[in-house]
This record gives sequence, structure tokens and C-alpha cells, in this order.
Amino acid sequence: MSKVRTGRKDMASKFREPHYYSDRLRRKLNGLCSARTTVVEALSGYGKTTAIRDFFAARPAKSEPVFWFTATGETPAAGFERLCLTIARIDSQAGNRLLAIGLPDAATIGEAGDALRSIDCTHQTYLVIDNYQHLQAALPPAFLGALLEHGGEGLHIIIITQPLKDYLPNENTSRDFLHITAADLRLDAADIQRYYSQAGLSLTPEEAKTVECSTGGWIIAVHLQLRAFRETGVFCDRTVVLDLLEHLVWERLTAAQQALLLRLSPFTVVTMQQVGDLSGCDETPEYAWAALDCPFVHFDPAGRRYEFHRVFTDLLAKKRAERGSAFECECWSRAGDYCRNKGETAQALDFYFRIGDYEKMLSLDLAKLILERIGTVPFAQIASRIAANCPPETKKRHPLSLLQIAWALLTAGMDEEYGALMEELRLMLDANEGEEASYLQGEWLLLSSFKDYPCLQKMTETLRKAATFFQGRRSRVILPAVPWWFGNHSPFSVFHIQPGQADQEAGLLEEYITIYARLTGGHGSGADALFRAELAYNRGDLKEAEIFAHKAAYLADRHQQSTIFLGAMLRLAEIALHKADAAGWQRAVSSMDRATSFARQGMFVTQSVIEIARGVLLNELHNQANIADWLKKGELFGEQLLPEMIDNALFVYLSYLMHKGEYAQLVGTAQAFHNEAVLVHLFRELVFSLTVAVGELELDNPSKAAVYVKRAIAAAVPDRLLFPLASYTWLLRGLTEDLITKEYPALLQKFTEIKQRYLSGWTVLHRVIYTDVLLFSLLSPREQEVAKLAAEGLRNKEIAARLKVTENTVRAHLRVIFQKLEIDRRAKLAEKLRNSKTQ
Repeated sequence: MSKVRTGRKDMASKFREPHYYSDRLRRKLNGLCSARTTVVEALSGYGKTTAIRDFFAARPAKSEPVFWFTATGETPAAGFERLCLTIARIDSQAGNRLLAIGLPDAATIGEAGDALRSIDCTHQTYLVIDNYQHLQAALPPAFLGALLEHGGEGLHIIIITQPLKDYLPNENTSRDFLHITAADLRLDAADIQRYYSQAGLSLTPEEAKTVECSTGGWIIAVHLQLRAFRETGVFCDRTVVLDLLEHLVWERLTAAQQALLLRLSPFTVVTMQQVGDLSGCDETPEYAWAALDCPFVHFDPAGRRYEFHRVFTDLLAKKRAERGSAFECECWSRAGDYCRNKGETAQALDFYFRIGDYEKMLSLDLAKLILERIGTVPFAQIASRIAANCPPETKKRHPLSLLQIAWALLTAGMDEEYGALMEELRLMLDANEGEEASYLQGEWLLLSSFKDYPCLQKMTETLRKAATFFQGRRSRVILPAVPWWFGNHSPFSVFHIQPGQADQEAGLLEEYITIYARLTGGHGSGADALFRAELAYNRGDLKEAEIFAHKAAYLADRHQQSTIFLGAMLRLAEIALHKADAAGWQRAVSSMDRATSFARQGMFVTQSVIEIARGVLLNELHNQANIADWLKKGELFGEQLLPEMIDNALFVYLSYLMHKGEYAQLVGTAQAFHNEAVLVHLFRELVFSLTVAVGELELDNPSKAAVYVKRAIAAAVPDRLLFPLASYTWLLRGLTEDLITKEYPALLQKFTEIKQRYLSGWTVLHRVIYTDVLLFSLLSPREQEVAKLAAEGLRNKEIAARLKVTENTVRAHLRVIFQKLEIDRRAKLAEKLRNSKTQ
């Protein structure tokens, strides 16, 4: 490893020109001191960051503190953690609270927003968040809104970003918000004439107009034209920015400097240590620092790192490609090696994948990447490419990595590719001998057990064979952090296949999970208990269901099994409904957020399962407004869903259409999905049939509805699954009850008992929902304080004085309160509070 110096020599570039800003931009920049939030929004090359840096550089040396955060291409979680640490330097309580929440998602965005709105900063302070677009894709849109409505009385937040898709307030209607756009940053002909004059060059109005037309007023292009003019006395006819950069920057570098920059080019940000390590020298040469002393490379002394401007990165990519594929591969490979040695496996794989280096890709431990994105590509796509294109000799050297790839293919629903690779692995492993080969045989058998699905008996037999090869070791292919059964929260819907065999299936699943969890370090723990909880619940045996649900929750919590934990919480919420236990229902729903704290892969899967589970409960209580938007829109094929999750999401969507009265869309969508189904899952067929029957009945097709109801009863009765039939009684106008009475009179008493208990509990919880006890509990403690004072008639100024916050903070809280409680004015708050006190 090379030695890296601790300082950076300040060498002003020979061609560095003074920065110029138009009068209209200066007026805008002066507003930074009074605006609580500012968004500087434009494409690369408009000088956004430079303008803000120059604004602060021109202020007195002992002026207000400025905290500068720059987002990079790192993982969203790492970037968010650095942002939280920066906020903690302003308000340690708010920053640490955000750190504890972690990267916000739909479940935690409310708490994260509350943390931002609680920032305590009374002295004039600036927080600059540069390159916000790197964080935007991973954050809920509401996070930006919370940033704009932050609680720091003396804090000014400045967000520098490429164009955002999110809604921004109108600066003409909000004195607290300043919006600087490309129109403000762009230079017109008059600006260009003044800029060049400031640099000692005189242009005629016609020449200035020519520059404006050739550059579009884009400051970086105007700047490069200026440099060309300074050298030659004429404007360079290379109007393409990359050509100008090449002419004025690249051609002035030595061969050694060019080679170094190309070795650094796979990265958009490099640390001083990285420069030394990638220079290829024992000690970082002086020419390296000179190469980085460029107007298009920013040095961040706090982070001791260099940030490449986007257009400069594009130039480096162009020059790297010009040197040929061998050199380009060397650059990517060297970058991958650096990341691999630093433990940054995902980044290393991204670099190796770009050059098709299968040997190095398979040398990585891929088990922790199964549900990750590698650059912009899901790992499963890379896995598919490796399986299809990797040379056979390379594959033979890395059987464990290939098993991890097979697991990724199975998880992503690529069954054909999974099967082909497993057969290839079988032949490969049969030819090997020794202790390690025996262990790999066990891994292969563990994976191959999924091919026997849905026959639990065969799956278990295969696992028993696998266990003899493992000899007490744990799988290095299937890790507990991957959501069990590919994100399906209902073991009953997965493993209940044969009518009248539910009890036997429960016993077989218990045998299977006992062996499977031991081999995988706890993966799937609690699934067998959850199956029994679902079975007992659907039979109307609440006591037994509650016991098994708690057992499943405990085992899942202990082994960090998010999907099973969420299924248990859903079941406990359903049981609470039958018991008319509003507090228990809310407790179970709130506990779902705990699953996001488990050690896991694929946070997007966990969050989607939470939204699906809550969607089931909210549909049931006719509270469709709070269902996740993607479920209401039927967006079931995005990357947030694994194939095994789609049926559960579909049920939420169809139920939503049913309650919204969109019956034709319900029936048509259901028929399309049903025709594509390969395997009939008995319980899914049951609830599917009941839901479609409602649609047919409402479309005046009673005969078709009756067919679906009879199909549902045929699936339910052999195992005494009466709850689904009872819960649809009212929606189906008594059709299920009539058929039970006529054809299964022995089940009528139990059916009636379940129906009446469900109706009683549903009525209580529905009333509670719509009298807002539960909705009011969704407010944060501070939002509840603001709501109570507003309901008492206090004005914003009085509330601010009482709570020792600003009026802006009060207004921000009220906006969130109105949204959460679905009201449009403060007068309705009093009614909400009265209703909550009567419960």
C-alpha cells in the first residue's frame, strides 16, 4: 500500500477563470439568508455547487457555521447514515434519532419526518445537502417534504440536486422557500458579454449571442469557450462539451497523469488513500495531486476525498474506451480488486460484471447479495448471465458460488434457469470427492428440496439426505437474512394443497422446518407454528390460533425471520378484531414495523410485505385510504415484489376494487390472473373465489357467483375452514350461509358462531377506526400536542409560544395532521378528539 500525504498542496490552475454570476442569480443567492429551505435544481454543468460555495466563501470568515454534506454513489443506507451524522452535528438528539430509524421507508417515514421537524437549532446555521439526487431514489417522497418543513428556527437547509420529480412548494406563495433553477443559473448574451469582460476579453453583442447559441447559456460550456478564446483568439469550433474538455484540460496532462486519472475513472468519488493505492506506486507521486488540481474535480477536506464533476467523469469514460478494451478491462478489474479487498463485495461485483470477468465474480462470496441491486441491476439478472455465459472450466473451480447463484435464480422465480444450473451442478459435484465435496453435495440437496414442492414428504426426505452431508455445518448458500419462502407471509396458503389434509400437512411442515431451520441457521423458524395458527383461525378456534401466533412471533423474532413475524402479527390483529380488542389490533399493526429492524437482505421485500399485510387489514375495515398507493393501483410486477408475493398483493388489490365498487375490473383482472396460474393453491383459490363471487353478484350474474361460492365451499369444508365463508356472508347477501344451511347443516352452528363473533368485533373496530381513536394514535407525540391545542382554539402563534417552537413548525405539523386524519380544516379536530375520548 502506498504512503499518502496528509495535506494537499494548493496549486491554482493556470487557466482558472474568475466565476461570474448574473444579477438575477445574485439576487436569488441573497435570499439564502432568509429562506428556511432552498432547492438549487438543475442538470450537471450549471455551476450549482460552485455558486453555493462561492456564496459562503464571500461571507465574513467568522460568519454562521456551514455544514456541508455531499451524497455520492455509495449505497443509500451508507449515504443516509452520513447525512444523519451531519445533522447530529447541528442537533445531536435529532441526528441520533434519525440514525436509530435508519434509511426511511413507508413504515418509518412518519417518524423520520417528525425527527426532522423536531430539529432544535436557534442560532443561524446552514446545512447544505449536495447531490441530493443520489438519495432521492431510495427515500420516500415525503422525506423531501419533511426536509423542507424542518423544525430548526435558525437553520437554513440548502438542497443542491439534479432535477427532482417530487412536488416542491411555490416560492411565490411561501416566504420560507427559495427555488433556484436552471433558468436562474443560465447565462444570456448580456451575461456572457459581462463575464468575458470581467476576464479581460471584449466581445461584441453579436459575438456574445453566438456563444449563447452554441452553449445554450450552460456555464460549463461558456467557461470552456472562454478558455479556448484566451488561447487562440477565436472560439473553438468544438462546441460539444466533452471535446472542449479534451482540448483544454485533457491534452494538458502528462501521460502519467492521464493514466492515473483513467485508473481512478471507475469511481465518481475517491479518497486520498484510494489515490495512493490505485497510483501503483509505493508513495503517491506529486503528479497525482497536480492532476487532481482541476476546476472539474472538487476536493472535500473534511472527507479527505475528491469528487469528479459529472462531465469530467464522462470525459474519462470516453478516453478510457479509446485506449481499447484491454486497457478498459484493466481499469475496471483494478477497481474491483480494490473494492474486494475493502470488503465492498457488491461494488466489486459491479466492476467485474462490466468486463465479464467470471473468474473474479465467482471468487466473491455472493450469499449476501441475493436480493441486492448491483449498480442499477438486480443481482438475479447478473446471476442469470453468469449461469448462461460463464465458461465451464471456470464454473468447475467455483461450485459454492454457483450454488449461491442457483439460490438467487430460485428466489427470483427463474425456475427454468435454476433447474438447468442445478443439473449442471449435479454432474459437476458427482465427479468430485473429499470432505468439501461432501459438504457441497449437502448444499445441492438442500437447494434441490425446493424442486419437490409442494410435496412436503419428499422435501423432508431430501433434507434428511442433505443433513448427512452437512455433518453439523450450516449452509453458506441459504442465509437467515433472506425473507423466508420468497416473501410469502402465509405458510398456510403455500403448503395447504389437498382438501381434508390440513392437519397432516401441519405435521409434515413441522418435520420439514425442524430439519430445514437447523441446516440454515434458523431460516424459516416459526413457519410451522404460523401454519397451525392460520389453520386454527380459519376454523374459528381463536384460543388455539392465538397461542400458535404468539409462538410463531417469538420464534421469528428470535431468529430474525421478518416474513414469518409479519404473518404472525397479521394473525394477531385478525384475532384482536374477533375479540373487539382495538388496542390489541393497533398493537399488532404497530409491531409490524419491528420487522424492518431484523438483520436482512432485501429491505424492499420486507417493506412490501408490511404494506400487503396492512392492506389486508385496512381493506377488511373499509379503510382503503391508507392502503399503499402501489397496491391500490395494482402495480404488482415491480422489482419490489418477488413472484411468490404476487398472489397476496393481488388479493389486496382485488379486495380494494371490490370495496370501491369497481366490479367489472375486479372480475376481469381476476380471470386474467387465474388463467395464468400454474399451480392451484387451495386456500388462495378459496379466497379468490369468494372475492370474484362478490364481483359477479354485483354485476347481476348470480349464477356465476354461485359457481364461485360452491368452488370456495368445496375447498373450505373438508378442513372446516368456515371463517372465510362467514366473513363474506354480508358481501354475498347470505349466499354462503344459505349453502351451508342446505348442504352442510352439521357445520351451521359453528358457522353462525364465527359469523356473529366476527360481526360484533368488526362493528366495534370499524366504529373505532371511523371515530379516529386508531387514526389519532398514528400521530407522533408532538403532533398530538399540536392537534390538542389547535382543537382548543389556540392560534398558531399561541401554540408556538406554548410549545416553544416557531409558527412555521406549527404550520408544518398541522399539514401532516390534516393529511393523517383526512380532514381539511382545524375545526374538525375538536370532533376527532371528542370521539377518541368517548372510547
